[in-house]
Amino acid sequence: MKITEKLFDGYENMRMLGFDECERDGGNIVAYRDISSYDGCGVLKGCDYAPDGTLRQLYTKDDNHVGVIAATRLGKTSSYVIPSVISFARQKRKRSMIISDPKGEIYRHTAQTLRAEGYNVRLINFRDYTHSECWNVLTPIFRKYQAALHVEDEVKVTTYDGVERNLFRGKVYFDQKELDNDIAMMKSVLMSDVGNDIDDLARMLIVTYSQSDPYWENSARDLFKAFLWAMLEDSADPKDINAITEETFSFSTILRLATLFEDGRDDALDDKGYFSRRPNDSMAYMLAKNIILCNARTTRRCIISSFMVKMSVFQESAVRLLTSCNSFEMRELTEGPVAVFIDYRDEVKAHFQLISLFVQEAYRLLIDKANDNRDGKLDVPFYFILDEFGNFPAINDFETTISACAGRNIFFILIMQSYAQLYAVYGKAVSEIIRDNLNVHVFFGSNNPETLESFSCECGQRARISPLSALNGTGARIDAYQIESVPLVPKSRLSALSPGECIITEANSGHVLFSRLRRYFMCEEFDLPLCSAKEYEGAADPFNKRYVYNYRVKFR
Repeated sequence: MKITEKLFDGYENMRMLGFDECERDGGNIVAYRDISSYDGCGVLKGCDYAPDGTLRQLYTKDDNHVGVIAATRLGKTSSYVIPSVISFARQKRKRSMIISDPKGEIYRHTAQTLRAEGYNVRLINFRDYTHSECWNVLTPIFRKYQAALHVEDEVKVTTYDGVERNLFRGKVYFDQKELDNDIAMMKSVLMSDVGNDIDDLARMLIVTYSQSDPYWENSARDLFKAFLWAMLEDSADPKDINAITEETFSFSTILRLATLFEDGRDDALDDKGYFSRRPNDSMAYMLAKNIILCNARTTRRCIISSFMVKMSVFQESAVRLLTSCNSFEMRELTEGPVAVFIDYRDEVKAHFQLISLFVQEAYRLLIDKANDNRDGKLDVPFYFILDEFGNFPAINDFETTISACAGRNIFFILIMQSYAQLYAVYGKAVSEIIRDNLNVHVFFGSNNPETLESFSCECGQRARISPLSALNGTGARIDAYQIESVPLVPKSRLSALSPGECIITEANSGHVLFSRLRRYFMCEEFDLPLCSAKEYEGAADPFNKRYVYNYRVKFR
């Protein structure tokens, strides 16, 4: 019997294509020497030399979320991240980027090129605070609270039909009571937003890990919120001797205030105590009442101890200084091409918390900016390139955020060692949603059996004549045959990829790509000028005394 392709009709039969076959299949292939004139879309999925020595790059047809899976030392940074950053920078359409840089390698090899291409390059350096910008995660909360306090200041006087009227947020008012109601409603909305931001921040910083005895961690989280509300309340009157300003609304101040409740002190019960002196309807008082004011000394001591453990990340000198003031404003992300590098120690788990907070604050601002545009999108794609994403603590509602961002021209390149890392942080169900939103998966290799099994399944299956069919005949003739389905890319093949080789799946492509992404140091085209973080000068002095808060009430 003659074997033809029609025998496999009705069977799953995924194709495997190589780099050159993708070119014939309509892929976006561009010679690197012409990259400056490339005005297309897409993310990198191939970088290799042609037989004539021309370095060519292959891109997806659309911008996409990307998942890069590679175990340690398999070249995810050198093969994918650095070539992607340089290529994005040199293309005609300049994409802005936030890049997590655990070893400083990405900044070192790309910052100079980015500057030459017109980028505003910013460095937040948890490795060395003397060469870094500063970023205070609490500042947006302070500003939103101040806006709520002074909503009535937005009222202007305008002339309408020859009569002076009040104008508030684009509406002319003829009735004072209606204006007062709208001001009160807007104030309430803004205060509610402040409360939501505080709750989100508290949940992210102080996670309840002990399900059997959650009281201490939950209490520490409430105490953190109580401190924030108390500091906001103390900002209402600038003439108060203990007034909080934007410069002193920081984690450094929280840690200073926490010393008021150090072991053995009864200041919390004094009528001049930090929380007890507040009105009964104060948010700070209500939060502190049950956990500090009405608890026995031993219980208070344990809660404070739990709180200080959770705040330990901000006790590190570099973190405390970098988060004490602002020389980087999030609005810079929307002002021309910008590349923000976050240099950190990947062996210090606490640094990942701060990066998660930075990412969360950044994409919220970008979503708001996109919503302001007529089409609901950013004018130019913005990419979060997050190396070691599997070590980041869970970002609140990330599974819904990543889905919402794609339609707004905001994209994530998530680099992880295995899917197991994602499961450990987000749980199986949420991780699957995040993975479903990654339309492009780039696989360099993994040591995790479940990841190998899962990615092999993602690649699909192919149909073939079972080898056992050869037993049913003589010579070249097969009297009876059996068709079977086998993995297109078996686990054994995934475990045997050479350096630079990768397997790429792309949603709705109809094929799997066997690609090559040459490491940047193997390509003379990427032999670019280096730039040391030691040469970077930040715009703020975190040692300035205006950032230091001193509580002046004397205790007995």
